Amino acid sequence: MKQKIIVKGPVLSQSGYGEQARFALRALKSREDLFDIHISPIQWGKTGWISLDNEERAWIDSCIIKKNLHEASGGSYDVSLQVTIPNEFEPLAPINIGYTAGIETDRVSPSWVQYANQMNRIIVVSNHSKKGFVDAVIESGNNTITCTTPVDVVNYPVRLHKKSPIKLNLEYDFNYLAVCQWGPRKNLENLIRWFVEENIDTEVGLVIKTNTQSNCQYDRKVTTDRLESILSSYECRKCKVYLLHGDLSEGEMTALYTNPKIKCLVSTTHGEGFGLPLFEAAYNGLPVIAPGWSGQTDFLYIPDPKRPNKKKPMFASLNYEIAPVLPNAVWPGVIEEGSEWAYVEEANFKQRISEVRESYSVFKRRANKLKKYLVENFNEEVIYEAFINSLGIEDPLASRIESLNDKKREVQEIPNVKQRAKILAETIRTDVKSQTERLQLLKDAFKGETCYILSCGPTLTDHDQDKVREILSNNLVISVKQAFDLYGEYTDFHAYNCANYKNYDYSIHKPIAVEASTSPRPLGKCDIKFFIRERDFNKSVSVTHNFNDWTYDSQSLLRPYGPGIMYESVFYLAQHLGVSEIITIGWDNKLLPSSADKQHFYDKEGSSYKKEDFIHSNEVAQNPAAVETLNHEWEVTTAAIEPFSQWLKSQGTTLKIISDINPAPASIEKVEV
Repeated sequence: MKQKIIVKGPVLSQSGYGEQARFALRALKSREDLFDIHISPIQWGKTGWISLDNEERAWIDSCIIKKNLHEASGGSYDVSLQVTIPNEFEPLAPINIGYTAGIETDRVSPSWVQYANQMNRIIVVSNHSKKGFVDAVIESGNNTITCTTPVDVVNYPVRLHKKSPIKLNLEYDFNYLAVCQWGPRKNLENLIRWFVEENIDTEVGLVIKTNTQSNCQYDRKVTTDRLESILSSYECRKCKVYLLHGDLSEGEMTALYTNPKIKCLVSTTHGEGFGLPLFEAAYNGLPVIAPGWSGQTDFLYIPDPKRPNKKKPMFASLNYEIAPVLPNAVWPGVIEEGSEWAYVEEANFKQRISEVRESYSVFKRRANKLKKYLVENFNEEVIYEAFINSLGIEDPLASRIESLNDKKREVQEIPNVKQRAKILAETIRTDVKSQTERLQLLKDAFKGETCYILSCGPTLTDHDQDKVREILSNNLVISVKQAFDLYGEYTDFHAYNCANYKNYDYSIHKPIAVEASTSPRPLGKCDIKFFIRERDFNKSVSVTHNFNDWTYDSQSLLRPYGPGIMYESVFYLAQHLGVSEIITIGWDNKLLPSSADKQHFYDKEGSSYKKEDFIHSNEVAQNPAAVETLNHEWEVTTAAIEPFSQWLKSQGTTLKIISDINPAPASIEKVEV
């Protein structure tokens, strides 16, 4: 039976705690087989509420309505998850879990420990936050009070978003970025002053994404006045300072972090519970300048392969000293008088921002390494699972793994590959929720078998169709994109992407559908969804030949840029399934001399098909930029055929090709139907 859980927190707030509450909801939603989710939204200070009209907001609203109806009928809950500061924790259910960002100083308020001890578990966002609780010792008369409630750390996950256009009129090519709310803890005023003083005669810029309390027009005026008051002392300056105020979508923030004129993110923060903007900048590959103290240390360092159990910084760390918080930052019951946090050294800050600009390539290389580490180790699926486990309600993982292994052994004993594929599809859709587990179930599920891959090249339909269907009826089949329309009943796996996209009809037969696209969210009704984040020929797998880095075992959520679906996903799928032989039909990898819109079986010269029946959107031939690169794409993918074949062979898989026009070298066997 599902656990009825009430989530109390600022789920609609534009704040750090708001994002924290929404992360918790996403994690719970990933296991709706375990939880019946109800939401009690609370206000967070004077921050505004999110105004997005999307699927997530509609779901949140439905959970709020469900909560109101449930309580109106006298209903109760099994578990409460309270996303707030600890002095607002209260018993709401038999099991109560506090989820807090903790404190940005060196210690938690004594009252927090007392409230924390009323909870069954505490979850925090960083090891810095955890330390504040576990190190707390309160002397009360003859008694010593410590935090006796278990405290777990669950970091935020990487969230990949497609860029949305954002207009920035930046005069100079090198600009720093600061993202924070303008309050005492962020130390923004010093950042601005020190930046201007260091760069008074330098052609650089500073972009500040900030507000004072909310994103309203009045707040914009207040924030603008504060900034102009500081800058009025530096009238004769070359450097530019830009204010960004107001709502930015996740896609717009991604565009900001990846803008070619935005070179690094800078922070003089006194302390962070986690440091979400620093994290977002880091996993978008932006160099970070910040103090190496508080919550951000969980993600700005990576393991040092040369020193076991040691980590190395992948950011430009700022010198700091630990000293008592400023009087205007004291908040009784939250930030207590006598608490301490970090103060960045002015001289070192000025030195470091210049150093990063002058040796930018060094810091950019580090940032790229950090990005790779974060994307691989902080992905949503892993972090959501960690959060679910940290609730301590039960240990679903152990029983799921045991059940999964039993199911895998059972399926692999089915001798008929078609029946095996059918049972796998049913199992994935009914019993296996996470993509990692689905891929685990599929690993070597067809070991030693022959796999036919049907692609959309012009020769796909050039063969004796009775023979083709007879072959397909007895072997494992992966259909690529529109090949499914011809051979759907024989298809065991269907691979597609966003190019020449079609809404496929699975009403008669639904294979295991694998999508790999540049859209972060699924385009179609897929069972497995991969995201292709980067489209750069120089970094494509065809050019780099880093084939081992992109197996489904190594990357359970991301795919490389091929270019082309065969290199991005299809060959990797066959390798993951454990097949000993791949035979392609219709994989021609040949750019025909006819126009760009006549390169497939359904639109080639003399075809009896209607192209509009096969493409619903995003036709490559209608994209001038894509058409312009087709020849280069053909060259790099042709050059990659042999090295990819050799890699497959090293994995125990032989590649054979049925096509009289595929330019594969003689080392790869050509066969006939």
